[in-house]
Amino acid sequence: MGRSRWVVSKNLQILLWIAIVLSVFMFSNTLYLLINRLADNLDLSFFTSSRTEIPILLQTMILSHTGVGILLVILMLVFGLMHLPPVWKMYRHKSGLTGIAFMIVGLVLGITGLFILTSAASRDHNWAWWLHVICALLAPTGYILHRMSSRGNKPANNAFKRFSMAVILLLIFLVIGHISTKSNLVLTKEAKAAREQGMHKGPGARERNVEDYADGEYFPIGFVPPGSPFFPSAATTSSGGYLPSRIITRGELGDSEEIKEDIDQFGFVKNTAIGASTCARCHQDIVAQWESSAHRFASFNNPFYEATITEMRNNSNEPNKWVEKHVAHFKDFGPDGIGRAKSKWCSGCHDPSLMLAGKMNRIIDRNTPEAQAGLTCLACHSIDKIHNQTGNGNYNIADEQEDPYLFAKSKDGSLGAFLHDAAIKAKPEAHMEQMMQPFFAKSEYCMTCHKVSLSESVNNYRWLRGQDEYDNWHDSGVSLNAARTFYLPPVKKECQDCHMPPEKAPLGDLAAKNGMVRSHRFIAANTALPFIRNDTATLQKIVEFLQNEKLGVDIFAVKSTSRQEPLMGLKHTGLLLKSGEEVTVDVVVRNKGVGHTFPGGTNDSNEGWLEFTVKDDTGNTLLISGFIDSEGHLDKNAHTFKSVLVDKNSNPIHQRNAQDIHVTVYANVIGPGTADIAHYTFTIPKEFENKKLTMEARLMFRKFDQKYLEFAYKANPQGFKQFKEIPKLPITEIANDKIEFLVSGNTTALSNSKQQNNKLPATDWIRYNDYGIGLLLEGDSRGAIKAFEKVAELQTTSLDGPLNMAKTALSEGNIEEAYRQLRKCEELKKGDPQVAWVWARVRQEDGLYKDAIAAYTYVLKYFPEDRAARRQLGRTYYLDQQYEASINMYKSVLDIDPEDREAYYHLALNYRATGNNADAALMDQAFNYYKIDESASEAAQKYRMENPGANLMAQDIRIHHLEF
Repeated sequence: MGRSRWVVSKNLQILLWIAIVLSVFMFSNTLYLLINRLADNLDLSFFTSSRTEIPILLQTMILSHTGVGILLVILMLVFGLMHLPPVWKMYRHKSGLTGIAFMIVGLVLGITGLFILTSAASRDHNWAWWLHVICALLAPTGYILHRMSSRGNKPANNAFKRFSMAVILLLIFLVIGHISTKSNLVLTKEAKAAREQGMHKGPGARERNVEDYADGEYFPIGFVPPGSPFFPSAATTSSGGYLPSRIITRGELGDSEEIKEDIDQFGFVKNTAIGASTCARCHQDIVAQWESSAHRFASFNNPFYEATITEMRNNSNEPNKWVEKHVAHFKDFGPDGIGRAKSKWCSGCHDPSLMLAGKMNRIIDRNTPEAQAGLTCLACHSIDKIHNQTGNGNYNIADEQEDPYLFAKSKDGSLGAFLHDAAIKAKPEAHMEQMMQPFFAKSEYCMTCHKVSLSESVNNYRWLRGQDEYDNWHDSGVSLNAARTFYLPPVKKECQDCHMPPEKAPLGDLAAKNGMVRSHRFIAANTALPFIRNDTATLQKIVEFLQNEKLGVDIFAVKSTSRQEPLMGLKHTGLLLKSGEEVTVDVVVRNKGVGHTFPGGTNDSNEGWLEFTVKDDTGNTLLISGFIDSEGHLDKNAHTFKSVLVDKNSNPIHQRNAQDIHVTVYANVIGPGTADIAHYTFTIPKEFENKKLTMEARLMFRKFDQKYLEFAYKANPQGFKQFKEIPKLPITEIANDKIEFLVSGNTTALSNSKQQNNKLPATDWIRYNDYGIGLLLEGDSRGAIKAFEKVAELQTTSLDGPLNMAKTALSEGNIEEAYRQLRKCEELKKGDPQVAWVWARVRQEDGLYKDAIAAYTYVLKYFPEDRAARRQLGRTYYLDQQYEASINMYKSVLDIDPEDREAYYHLALNYRATGNNADAALMDQAFNYYKIDESASEAAQKYRMENPGANLMAQDIRIHHLEF
């Protein structure tokens, strides 16, 4: 009996043969891709390239897999539609079901492939990848079953064997080709030149400069040799030298006409997102968020910063020993060479597109895209290394390797750009390895620019600490690194938890997980930048952020001349105050949710303050502290939260002129979980007897004080060209409290009838606790004890009352009372590590060093990075003459903060005790390098004498005397 007639026309047979040939390729291609995936998972070095490389053959196979796969699905659909009519009348149940199944599997295969192509092969889409692989296995099975069960011409006996052999031979060819071409490291031309000239020293290499530090001389951890192309910035590049700005901007400089229109209208580029167009093809939401961020407006597109950096570049040319020693390094910078060199200290974090390309050495054209770029996507995401914990832009930029994917330089909207993105989506590992480092999720990443110090090369003076959000966070309860904290949160928080919280990604960002991405708005407290560009949406988000349980204000206590004991826990009704008598009102401001000090950042120009008012029942202001005058300046006697700095001649730092900073007059900030108290004293006139008045305290914040605003506006008219006069920056009310009171002529008027008639709610314990914390920190231990006793009364099962009383007794030197309170703590909760911290301190003060060592060791079991516990344990080892143990402990402190002067001081003591005078001398040098210059206090004292408001804020206890 002959073979059955094949119910397929000649045209369809040609179509089928084309499909079979393509299927051979697809089978080999699929197996090749699966082998690559397996090799990656098993880390088979003989088969895989480096994690930032992706071989051209592999990319070609990925792209052809997609193209051929789409073609095969189309052929299958065409074949099915043409094949169905002639076989419908001959329908057989078995062959019909297998044919339909084959078609469905093929469609799912095509759909999942397109989904992976458009949505990326990420972990979130693992289901799509596995479904695609399963369908890839089911499709040939379905086809074979269909052919074998059909009535028509069945395949020849050796057809499947020939098909298999073809697949295997092609696969062998692909594997051999892959192994022989697996390395695809595409170096930038700058990296090639560095290697050819023998200048390449590895990622971020920096050599000790023997001309500056001889043997036996202390070598600062964050030292930047003047020979560095970026001196005095601590930034480096992998190639060792300057890099082209395209590394940071991807060469995406925007439309020149649009940029010119922006600059003509606003004074800076507002609408063109420089260096982000390629990123926006896949990360639409992240780019949209970044476009409104302070990071984007960090360079000459920030008129405030531009005013300061220009002033530094033009007016900081005073010679110093660094210049005299390295004249050759500065002479090429032009007449303003010293100032231009110093400006690179700022530029590592503000102007990477300019500085890393060597453009800070010359006059800067502010209208160029590079000057208007700010911190682009790659300014952050090309960082591959953090050198140490000293900050100052202490990072390395990976500039050696070009984008490893095909068609990387294709323009938006082109076929090349589509293929480039398709390769990334199908094989994103190399892209992720280049763009995402493990430390990106850690606070240490933020530290590179949010921890600052000044060196002699910048200020012609000495090492000084600048803003330092990192250490303020790290050495606090927020990071779970401080056993001594008053409030210990349940979980550790990194910088990113507050400033990069998850945000919805409605635009389809491919980095989204469960529809969310890490916000790249970097919301913090800078209300000035969105204000000057009229970005009301961002301004509102910042206001909401600041008002979201970050700080609290509480008008908590009042005392009078006739009653010195304060009346605490004031309620909002029922307060009686006597006319004609002087009263003092205590206002508590607590840091509830800021993970570092409030304020943070540039506190010489930031301005936080308390506005305290007394008003009558019609709303007329009778008394005020913390007002803004007609010219926009803050009341000089206000209770402020900021720092006042002066130069060597006692002139205040009003221009963000960091190079002139000499000494701090005062810095009133509130650490995480602590409180500050403002005391307001006034006498209520007789005329207000029997009247109801209202006192209100409002915590206010303005990003820049008026002095700095005036400087920036006058120094940089180009940047503020949209404003005809000095703009009025927004003032944000962060928190407030209000209390009504009745003025009485009664001699015993001071009372709180609401409190007297009702038992205090247990929740009021935290108000008393905050008040006690504020009093303890300002040195009023007697008042703190009174408050903490109330805490213990309201929270009978909590450690807070007795533990804080133990801390207060310790501060007074009352060891016996501290022991008594600690025993109460042990009765409430035995073995608590925060209690152990106080036990250790008390035992140490009592000379019981072995017990103190055991307690500190216990604390470090639970708080291993508690630098204060490490310091005290090192100190106790020293007092117990265990010098080697003390040395090791203080070295561990330096592992956390290599600029800890106390550690250097005690290392010198230990080395000297062991007879190691050479190392002791070295540690003395280190201590002298980082220590506070006591003689500088004369400049601060002079300023205080001339400025009563600053003098008041420099006191431990600030009492503001007000008049009606």
